[in-house]
Amino acid sequence: MKKILILVSLLLFGCDSHSRILSYEELVNYPSHCSKAKEQLAELRFIQRIKNFSQDPDSLNEADRAYNSRLKSTIWWYTWKCGIE
Repeated sequence: MKKILILVSLLLFGCDSHSRILSYEELVNYPSHCSKAKEQLAELRFIQRIKNFSQDPDSLNEADRAYNSRLKSTIWWYTWKCGIE
């Protein structure tokens, strides 16, 4: 079932650099610039929808918990620093 979901996602969204899932290292080094905030925030929210992490952090493994935390903090940074909702 997961393979079908991934295949459908790739077909719908393509495989270009704007629709790929970032690795944790890429997320840590994600460029934070308010001049491109809307596009970057859209990319981060896309990743958040695709990953669809559980709301209960205790149900996540260590790697997923770290990724989810970093993703949420990067989204928060854009919302706070750049004033984007």
